[in-house]
Amino acid sequence: MFIVIEGIDGAGCETQATTLYKALKNSSHASYIKFPHYDNAVGKMIHRFLYDNKSLEAKQQFLLYSLQFIDDTTRISKLSREGLVVADRYFTSTICFQTLEGIEEKVALRFAADFGIIKPDLVFYLDVDPEVAIKWKYGENKPLNFREKDLAFMKKTYSKYNDLVTRQVWTKWIKINGNQKKEQVTQDILKYL
Repeated sequence: MFIVIEGIDGAGCETQATTLYKALKNSSHASYIKFPHYDNAVGKMIHRFLYDNKSLEAKQQFLLYSLQFIDDTTRISKLSREGLVVADRYFTSTICFQTLEGIEEKVALRFAADFGIIKPDLVFYLDVDPEVAIKWKYGENKPLNFREKDLAFMKKTYSKYNDLVTRQVWTKWIKINGNQKKEQVTQDILKYL
């Protein structure tokens, strides 16, 4: 099985994905993957875009992010046959963010089909109010990228994610109340699984 944890910046996706992975790895074969990852040339370009103000058009952003999902297709396919794969974000983030930047949703979905981007079995969307998420982001002890500092953009992504969940775009989405204590959010995801 392949599941994804999604949400706006600051919603706790990384926290929930790693906690879920740790909770499941003892009882079943579980794997963890994080997107974007910055360990190759494509990832380094994404990092420059997010943290060094590298200017990229919407199509360039879309292609860079999508290259990581295409590149990891074989790995995700293998790992999901062996057990459960938990991803901290995935192509579902790209559908949200890059459609807000100007990529047409139908073009993004056709691209995913044409290039064999694996659909997750479930996407758990952490529904966190933007005002709460930005406070959490600023409370972390790590550098923030330009999007993580932008409350207005967070509000746009919040609306877009809720639209994707309502319409069940591309795969099955499950909305989880992310404003709760972290432990309760994890329990809600585990109950569903």
